[in-house]
This record gives sequence, structure tokens and C-alpha cells, in this order.
Amino acid sequence: MTSSSVISVAVTEFSRPVEADSFQHGTSEKTFKAIKDECEALKQRFGIEALKHLSAKLEISRRGSGGRMKITVNGRLDAAITQNCVITLDPFDTAIKSEFQTTFDARDFEELGDIDVDLQVDDQPEPIIDGIIDLGELISQSLALEIDLHPRKPGAESILTTQNKSNNSDKSDDIIAEHPFAALQKLKIEPKV
Repeated sequence: MTSSSVISVAVTEFSRPVEADSFQHGTSEKTFKAIKDECEALKQRFGIEALKHLSAKLEISRRGSGGRMKITVNGRLDAAITQNCVITLDPFDTAIKSEFQTTFDARDFEELGDIDVDLQVDDQPEPIIDGIIDLGELISQSLALEIDLHPRKPGAESILTTQNKSNNSDKSDDIIAEHPFAALQKLKIEPKV
């Protein structure tokens, strides 16, 4: 690549584009940490109350070169988020620590035509697009997979159970009458002898 070449990369909230050829054969390590503005942008993207911290330590292995290059990324993700409980609507903090693995493949998938996808394999390789891998976007997507879509604050289940018990014990005939099947409760079917 010449010094006058321009790298065209879609910019994401936490973008860390790296040229795939820049990785040496073998294994290398990289650590990334999101800054405050990136955490704010990712918070908006994921629809959470706050992203207080996001970092990842990546172990990157390269095999092959040119069109046969494969890069495997093993990562350890560390994040702290705030979400609203779906039961109480109260905000609460969650620590996320997870591991992920992704393989990138330099083959031109469009030239290969139809590809048989093996659904038994956990993850198909991601394409290396224009010789670039965005490790920040990989970390962001890995975090997105760990965020609970229906978060429940610790102890929220007991609050819900307590409320249901008190509601059931205080039921009056008026409340029962509001039930959509209340009319069926009044029907008595005599058993045939």
C-alpha cells in the first residue's frame, strides 16, 4: 500500500480499523478501551441508560497471506452498563465479562458465488473488506450480544411475586368481573350421570 492510498472505512461509534496485512504471522495482543464520547454513542446505539466502561484485550492470530489470509481474534470483554429493570423500571448496574472468538477470511465471498452455510458451525468467517478489520466494531458487536434485552434488577422477581400475592388476596367481585372470562366462571355445568 502506498502512502498516498486512502483507506475507506465506515465509521462506527467505537471504530478501531486495522489493516489485516499489518498483523505479523503468529500471535499478537492488543488492548482497546472506549473513551467517554464513544461510550455515550454506544449507549445510544444499544438503548441502555449508561455505558460506564468498555475495554477488551484481544489475542490476534494470523495464518496465510493474500487471498488465503485468515485472522482469528480471541477477546476478553469487560464492560459496566446501567439498564432499566423491566419489572420495577428502576435503573441498575450490570458488570459484563465475557470471551468471544471471531475468524476473518480474506477470500472474496462474492467471487466464490453461492456458499454452503453449515448451520452446525457456530460462526462463519467474517470477510476482510478492502484489507481492513474494524476491531472496535467487533468489540461493540460482542458487547451487544451480552446485553440482556429484558433486564431484571436483582430482587425484582420477589417484588413481583409479593405484589401478585397481595393483589390476589384483595380481589373483589368487581375485579373478577373485569376479567375477560368472568362470565364463564358463572356457568355451572352439571355432570351427566
